[in-house]
Parts: sequence; C-alpha cells; structure tokens
Amino acid sequence: MARSWSDIMHTVGRFLRTPHEIGAIAPSSKFLSRRMMNGLDLQHAKVVVELGAGTGAITTELLDRVSHGTRVVIIESNSDSIALLKKRLPASQDIAVVLGDAEKLDQILGRLNIASVDAIVSSLPYASLGPSKTNSILAAATAVLSPHGHFVAFQYTPLLRKKLEKYFDIITSEVELRNFPPAVVYLCHPKRRHEQRLDLEKSA
Repeated sequence: MARSWSDIMHTVGRFLRTPHEIGAIAPSSKFLSRRMMNGLDLQHAKVVVELGAGTGAITTELLDRVSHGTRVVIIESNSDSIALLKKRLPASQDIAVVLGDAEKLDQILGRLNIASVDAIVSSLPYASLGPSKTNSILAAATAVLSPHGHFVAFQYTPLLRKKLEKYFDIITSEVELRNFPPAVVYLCHPKRRHEQRLDLEKSA
C-alpha cells in the first residue's frame, strides 16, 4: 500500500508540474497493465522497448512476462522517474533504463547496439504531446520495429487512432474500464514500407 500511495503522489506531482509529459493523475492499474501485454508474443521476443515507464506499473507486468535473456530497454524522459525505476527494478544486464526522448529511439538503440525490436510498449500521452512530436515518435517506432513485431499503446481518448493508421495496421482496440481514467488500448502491426509511404504522402 505504501508503494501505491507513493506512486500516486509521484504521478500527481509530475502531472501538476508537466501535464504534457504524463497526461494522467494516477498510475496505470494492474488491469490496464495486463491488457497491454495481451497479444504480445513476449516469450519469444529478443528485444522489447517501453516508452514512458513512469513509476513502472506496466514495466513490472512486462518483466514478469518476458523470457530470461530478453533485452528490455525502458526509455523515460523524466529524471525523477528514472531514479525511481532504477531503485525498483532488478539489477540485470538485460534491462537498460535510459533517460531520453522517444523521438530519438533509433539513436538510443544504436548506442546499445540494437538494430531492431520485437515489441514496443508505449504509455506516452500522445494527445498532450502535439501532432508533430507524435508523428516523430510513431515514425521512429516503425523504423526500429521488426516486420513481424508489435506496437501497443494506450490513450484516454480515441483520437490517436487516425495517427496510428498512418504508420500501423491496428489489430485490436479495446477499452479498459478498470483504470482511472478508462483507457483505450491499441495493438498494432507495422505496415509494409511502401504502404506506409503512400499513406504519408496522401496525408502531407
């Protein structure tokens, strides 16, 4: 219970200071964390990336499901959250906690000698980030995701769907009501490159 209360206070504090970075006033529920993992083949994944880990609610579920030896790269833009995550997460050469910007995903992975990833789990508040930054992050995600990989993200509104459709094929979109606030979870496959290029040209 102490950890839950400290997570709430940490999240509320971040929301009050930088609402555009977090987009919520409460940590993700265990129900949302589990739903985010559904549909991901984490047992066979070699590399998984998490964008915007916050207090680590979804990170914990992710680490419980990956196989031993899977590399997990956790990218968070807030230094206080990074410090919290480093305290909580197990010390392992397979887990990298990185202070950085998701727009520079390819550069971050390049420094870790990672060419492609099998799954990207995103908790970023795209509705708060603005269209330009959202496009940059989604483009960066598609650039590093393997052709058979998955991208999963949750949002508190359905407005992200059109953005996602420029870069991905949406497999499922489900609402998780047991979260505050309720969230929409999108599970996606990367589009084939030529289809993605045509969609981007049409939307330009």
